[in-house]
Amino acid sequence: MYPRVLILLLLMLTIPLAANAAEAINDFEINVLPAEGQKDFSEGYFNVDSEPGQTLSLNFRVINTGDETLRLSAEAVDAHTAEGGGILYSVRPETADKDQLLLSDLLDVQDTVIIAPGGVEKVHVHIDIPESASGTLLGGIMLTDDNAAGELLLEPEKKSGSNYSFERVGQRLVAVKLNMPEKSASGFSLGKAKFNADRNVLTLKVANGKSAVLERVQGTYTILDKEGEELVSGVVEPFAMAPMSAIKFPIDLKGQLLEKGKYVLMIKGRADEKEFFAEEKFSVSEGEQEAIAGETAETPAAAFRGNISRTIAIALAAFFLLLPLFMKLDKRNAKDPLLKLSDK
Repeated sequence: MYPRVLILLLLMLTIPLAANAAEAINDFEINVLPAEGQKDFSEGYFNVDSEPGQTLSLNFRVINTGDETLRLSAEAVDAHTAEGGGILYSVRPETADKDQLLLSDLLDVQDTVIIAPGGVEKVHVHIDIPESASGTLLGGIMLTDDNAAGELLLEPEKKSGSNYSFERVGQRLVAVKLNMPEKSASGFSLGKAKFNADRNVLTLKVANGKSAVLERVQGTYTILDKEGEELVSGVVEPFAMAPMSAIKFPIDLKGQLLEKGKYVLMIKGRADEKEFFAEEKFSVSEGEQEAIAGETAETPAAAFRGNISRTIAIALAAFFLLLPLFMKLDKRNAKDPLLKLSDK
């Protein structure tokens, strides 16, 4: 009987979670309206073939699906690349080059969108493209519910992808990708490898130096010691890069603790259609080796404390779940002193 009761309780607890998972995360929807040069109206963002010197007029609808008045802030954002790969969108990225042509500088949109319950508001976007534009300009309009907390920074669920369509609680992105006739050649390049002892992480400088979106960067890597013996090998999972961006890409050491010495990182792969190969040397000093040893000495103790905390939490949860059953049995025993726990 009691196992069945526990299973029923667990099922009752999971029902609200399943219901919430099916609900929309925001009280507003976005419909991108047809635009001149739009490649595909089903993509959910503006992917427009454009010309230098052209003036664009883009429009989209915001639908309030809630039962309260909705007040949204609208702000132009630019694309940049996350440190682990993948495209993010934020207000004037810190990594932007001072000479870089940013879409946010060309885009004009109203600051606030107010929509009555069940209402629809049309938002107009005006873009003046300079004669010097080439390649691809990537950014968009971020809509943020004034009641939502958090910084104006998108943390995409698919961090490795282009994230042209993104939504989280209180925020939605309307991406704008402008494709100029003059395409930029691939500016993909690999720089120095650098070891960080504090985090036992190896990073590699990866750059996209042209006004072009790299949709798929992928490859494999191997780390060799000075004798040429292979220590670590792995796969660089596909990721995208925004135009004119550079990152310090983390190379997974897979738990390998590097000792004092010299090493070589060998990496090869493809950036869209372009193949790449590089050998980057790096070293680990005696001080860095000691720092690694210190970090690993603290890790088991921290893990042990974490396991104790989890065990206590599980035990308390089980106790409170079983408490009503024990109280019921106690009452039955009080009524019939001959009743035992094994009785059916």
